[in-house]
Formats: sequence, C-alpha cells, structure tokens
Amino acid sequence: MKRTKTGAKVNLSLAITGKRDGLHTLDMRVCTVSLFDGAELLAGEGERFVFRSVPDGFEQERFIPRLEDVYAKLQAAFGGSPRFALDKGISSGAGLGGSSALAACMARLWAAESGVMPSEDLLLSLGSDVPYMYRGGDARVTGVGERVQPLPFCGREVLILFPEGEVDTASAYAEYDRMKAAGELPERTGEFFNDLFAPAVRLNARVGEAYDRLRAAGARNVVMTGSGSAVCAFPESEDECAGLFAATEGFRRVRVRTMPAYDGN
Repeated sequence: MKRTKTGAKVNLSLAITGKRDGLHTLDMRVCTVSLFDGAELLAGEGERFVFRSVPDGFEQERFIPRLEDVYAKLQAAFGGSPRFALDKGISSGAGLGGSSALAACMARLWAAESGVMPSEDLLLSLGSDVPYMYRGGDARVTGVGERVQPLPFCGREVLILFPEGEVDTASAYAEYDRMKAAGELPERTGEFFNDLFAPAVRLNARVGEAYDRLRAAGARNVVMTGSGSAVCAFPESEDECAGLFAATEGFRRVRVRTMPAYDGN
C-alpha cells in the first residue's frame, strides 16, 4: 500500500455520559462521508510532510506540531522514517475529525509498510477519533473513543454547513460542564441530537444560525457534528438535498454521501 484516504467523521448523535480520568466519556453514533484527507508514501530524502493540497484558510504551520506528535508515536511503534505527501480536504475546527484523519492515513500506511498492525492503545494515543476513523463506516463509539462497534451501513445524502468561525473543543466541554451545573442544558429530543450543541451556540452564535436555516428550509434531521462548528442535515432523498442546498445560499456548504467502512483499498 502506497496511498490511502480517510473520510470525515459526522455525528448523528452525541451523548455525554460522564467523566473518566478527567476526560468526558461519550456515546455517539457516527458515519463516514465523502470528504477526504489523503496520504501517499514518498521515496527518497526530503521533508517528512509535503502538502499537495489544502482547504481555504488552512494554517499549515499550526498543524505541523500535531503531525510531528503523530509521527513520533508511529515511529516508536513501527520504526523507520517514511515521508508523506498529504492532501488536506477536511476543514479543521469543524467537528469533522479534521485533526485525526491524516493521523489515521499515516497509521494505515506505516502499518502496511512495517507489517505490524497498530494496537488499540496506539490508535487512541493519536487522538480520540483515530480508532474510529482508522476503520470508518457506520458505528457506535463509546468511552473516550476506544470502543468502536460497527453498525450496518446506511447510504445517506448529507449536507454540511460551515458557519463562520470555529468552536474550540476544550471550551465547548467547559461550557457544557458550566451549563450542566447551572441546570441550563436543554433536554435531548429525537434521534439526531448533540449534547454539545447548546454550549457551542453560546460560544459561536453562527452555529445556531446554520441550524435554524436548515430547519426553516424544511430539514427534519439536523445535528451539529462533534464539538462544532459544522452543522449537518440528513435529507431523505437527492431532491430534498438539492432543495436544502439551494435554500442555504450564503453559507459555505457541501453535499456529500456516507461511505462504508474502509476495505483496504
């Protein structure tokens, strides 16, 4: 294997179930969509990371320390000093696993080169989303990301809106804790929900504006993914997706489809 790609993670639901060792534990339903980061092994000498494509607004310098940390952990586990060409298609700070997708790509390629499969502990050390994103597909993810239960694949249309601004993950969880202590959290309703939505709206009101626009346009299944800021609608047909896309002009948005679990190709 010389190249691979990892699809973005989208939440259908996110429930905060408690805390363990200072980290929030979760119970989530997630799926993979056709918005990708990719990596390819490079031959010869040179820089460890060569970016071939990046999304608008991507700050490569801020992302390099994250890649260096992942590289050091994979090198300790597998040995060697491979080089990677990277294609960044998933926006960071949107709740789509944008900080973990390249880690999953690098782990997959490095494991294939070494002939050693990564342990669950190694994948988790690369980021809480990495154990899931290494495999992808429909799944239930619990704990702090270490337990991944595959679910039957469901082909879906998905419309993702990107409100202006980001939502800092640590700040979202801190606001959740504050709101919970103050009794300010709304009750969960329906199949599509996210316990971090109300805290995220407190931190970035545009998240709520994106949600409201989709609901006003007739979307029934709407949920913020991760800690935000992206908001997703799950239309029931291509026609409905096209209508929602037209009705949300003014937002940066993308139409995607859900993808099955990674099959090794």
